Amino acid sequence: MKPQTIASEIAALGGLIASYPLDWISQRAESRLWKAGSEPVILIHGLGGSRSNLLGLAAYLRLAGFDNIAYFEYPRLQTLIESASQLRDFARERFGQAGVHLVGHSLGGTIARFHAAAAPGQVRSLVTLGSPYSYAQWSPREVAIFGDDDPIVPAPIVPMTAPSSFGRIEILDNTGHLALIYHPEALRIVATELRAKRARDEARAA
Repeated sequence: MKPQTIASEIAALGGLIASYPLDWISQRAESRLWKAGSEPVILIHGLGGSRSNLLGLAAYLRLAGFDNIAYFEYPRLQTLIESASQLRDFARERFGQAGVHLVGHSLGGTIARFHAAAAPGQVRSLVTLGSPYSYAQWSPREVAIFGDDDPIVPAPIVPMTAPSSFGRIEILDNTGHLALIYHPEALRIVATELRAKRARDEARAA
């Protein structure tokens, strides 16, 4: 890893550690932050993580105008299919038939991808950050963000991907795995994609 990447990963690790006590405050503030009628966003953490790791991303999305945010948490020791099935049930129980935006980091993005493939009508948009993938996968609506110096999930070689593997791939310079959930450009891409989907939906409804 490059020295710049190592520094950003250490900073991101510090942010993850600091996020755990902040989650207690966040859970008590959510009822005041939530606004009825706003389209739902579900954030999904990586393997071994928790909702607290995504507080920064949630705060950024709220500033971008997305107030109806939920966190999906899953056990470590179960299959992707089981986790995707639980995500489907969670979305239905929490939001009914409303389509949801899915944003997942690492394994959370892969779980979101499985759910989106199984129930495309329930998913408004799908954004993944440093998520394990297959060159043969089918995920044509997915906006996938990777770090160019990620030793855990290396960015795909774009010419090797099939046209339907991803909707779009974004590779950020001097970025590792943990830093993706704090990287300003990654946050901007996530918010821009959700806003673009909102604008397309509003244009169709007009």
